[in-house]
Order: sequence, then C-alpha cells, then structure tokens
Amino acid sequence: MANEEILKILKQGVTAWNQWKENNPDSETDFSGVDLRGANLQSANLGKASLRKTKLQFANLNKANLEGASLKGARLQQANLQSANLRGADLQRASLLDSNIQYANMENADLREAQFDEEIIFIGVNLKGADLSSATGLNPGQIKLAVTDSLTKLPDYFDEEDDDDFLTQF
Repeated sequence: MANEEILKILKQGVTAWNQWKENNPDSETDFSGVDLRGANLQSANLGKASLRKTKLQFANLNKANLEGASLKGARLQQANLQSANLRGADLQRASLLDSNIQYANMENADLREAQFDEEIIFIGVNLKGADLSSATGLNPGQIKLAVTDSLTKLPDYFDEEDDDDFLTQF
C-alpha cells in the first residue's frame, strides 16, 4: 500500500522527489496500485521502489532510475522509458504495449509474462541476462536490435519461428 506522505513528495515534482530520496536513501518507497498516468517522472530516482500494479500509462520515465524496482503487473502502455535504468527490475506481467524502451538498461530484468507488441523498438536496449522466456508479442527481428548475451532467456516461440523460416527457404 502506498504511503500518502511520500506520494505527496513525489507529486511535488522530480526535483523535490530526488532531493528527498537523496536525504532518505533507505526509506521504503511503495507506490503499489497508485494512479500515476501521465506523470512526468523524467530522471526520477525510483530505484528499488515498489510500483506493483501501478498505473503508469503515458508517463514520462525518460532517464528514470528504476534499478531493482518492482513493477510487477504495472501498466506501462505508451510510457516513455527511453534510456531508463531498469537493471534488475521485476517487470513480470507488466504491460509495455506501445511503450518507448529505446536505449533502456534492462540487464537482469525479470520480464516473464510481460506484454509487448510489434510497435516496440529495441534499439540499444540492454537485455543481457534478462528473462523474457514467457513474454508475449515479441519477434526475433525486434530482439536483433537489442544487446543480448548467453544468459538472456528468450520466448520458446522464437524457436518455432526459426523452424518456419527454414521452411520458407524451399
């Protein structure tokens, strides 16, 4: 459950929020279930925050620090996550439909059951060690634009698409 006092600070703007966060680095920041649709959180420090089932549609999270944050079940449709730090974030069952994730750092992020679509561009996205094993709406062409490594877990249906590509060669 969200703490109303910290929510008031966040609503004062990114400068006030980041100052509070710097002065209170160990404070629990729980914004679970809060409606932050359309919020301007550009460059906000939301590292390790709980944003479970938070409504973040149309939010500007450009260059935001979300390292280690829990965004489980968050609604991030049409959110701007360009250049955001989502390293180690939990994005299980998050909806990222029509979102901008270009150049985001999603290293070691948990993206199982996350929802994507063909409109999402993965240019420069760091997916090293990320778990996309049960994510939906992705295609191999998108992932080719991202940075991956041997620890990146891709959806099983990618293997099936490779089999289809083999058949089209004849």
